[in-house]
Amino acid sequence: MSTLQKVLLGIFAVFAIAFIATLPFERYLGDFIVKAIPAISLSILALLAIHGSRGKLLFAALLFCGTADAALQLGPERYFIIGLGLFLIAHILLAVTFSRDFRIQKTMLPVVGILVTYSAVVAFILTPSLKEMAIPVYLYIAAITAMGVLAALRKANNRLPLYGAVSFIVSDSILAVNKFMMPVPADRYLIMVTYYLALLVIVYGYVKE
Repeated sequence: MSTLQKVLLGIFAVFAIAFIATLPFERYLGDFIVKAIPAISLSILALLAIHGSRGKLLFAALLFCGTADAALQLGPERYFIIGLGLFLIAHILLAVTFSRDFRIQKTMLPVVGILVTYSAVVAFILTPSLKEMAIPVYLYIAAITAMGVLAALRKANNRLPLYGAVSFIVSDSILAVNKFMMPVPADRYLIMVTYYLALLVIVYGYVKE
């Protein structure tokens, strides 16, 4: 890994830790930038370190993640639909990235079954609380489930992108339950830790390959 790539990883770590550490405090000037920089730094790392279409796709996906982070931090309620749409595009791009190495593997079919079942259960549990948000949330759940399934069915040297995809699903599940159903203890910490971990593990998995 080159010096520049190590610097980008360092930037990711510093700003991810900084944003999580400042969660207990009131909103501050530029907090949306601090929140978005981890995803943006990893997007640049992906573009530089991962060759071919996979690097470009990850670059685009992580840029959408960073933009969604900024939008949601600027206005969690006002820009929620915009943030949801941006993350939806990011998940589609991640799914396309994972599909580049698609191969049906019998040993991974139970994992696929678990992911699909988990998503169906989450959708079922959320349904009574969704109201007019039902269709957007169902579309989002479908996209993130497809992303997880394609991550599971990758033929690759390591499973890190799959672990990252699962962490992303967990993060979004906590967010959805907290927003639509009931408060989740330490929700912001759980959401951000699993989210930043997801991005890091996905990118590092590809870099390692």
